[in-house]
Amino acid sequence: MEESTPSSFPSLPKRLLQVLFSPGEVFTALREKPVWFGALAVVGVLVVLSAAVLPAEVWVEFFRNQMIEQGQEVPAGMEAGGSIIRVVTVLISGISVFIMAFILAGIMTLIFSFLLGGEGRYVQYLSIVAHAFIVTALGALLLVPLKILQADPTVTLSLGTFALTFMDEGYPLRVLKLVDLFSLWSYAIMAVGVTKIDPKRSFGSAFGIFVGIAVAFALIFGLFGG
Repeated sequence: MEESTPSSFPSLPKRLLQVLFSPGEVFTALREKPVWFGALAVVGVLVVLSAAVLPAEVWVEFFRNQMIEQGQEVPAGMEAGGSIIRVVTVLISGISVFIMAFILAGIMTLIFSFLLGGEGRYVQYLSIVAHAFIVTALGALLLVPLKILQADPTVTLSLGTFALTFMDEGYPLRVLKLVDLFSLWSYAIMAVGVTKIDPKRSFGSAFGIFVGIAVAFALIFGLFGG
């Protein structure tokens, strides 16, 4: 529990600020005291906020377009359910943050500790993920105006954003759209954390593994967008 940590241990606000500007320092502290819940709760609140501030009309328009693209009939009175759609989506967004953190920490433990023989424990990697996720949460907030403008709550700043000018729609572009730049920044921060948990691991090798994970997920989920 965070209350039982010594006074010299950085507070939650300080840790989240350090993640952005001096991640090595905060992850050195987290190696011995791998707290995670407070940071992940803040991330969850920011993600929920970024979804909640989107008007109900944005969610209705998005799901309507999805149904039309899939050849489904749009039910009458869908606009009336806009508020319900938004509430449900907001709740799912908050829950998914924790699920994603638990899964990613598990993948990190499997790769770095079991397959590569590192020293890290699951809770240490969970602490890294929880703090590094602040980058993606802030990114989601920054993109809110663009999501409203385009009436698309799934808008991201990705490699695909820049590839749109010279690539046609298709599987390669879908893959690039799934390689989010804020996520890559978050992965770079996690790579720093890995080097503090396991000093034998270099930043380059750790970050390369994270990029490989990101590309692998993009290649898989890109199959379902066409």
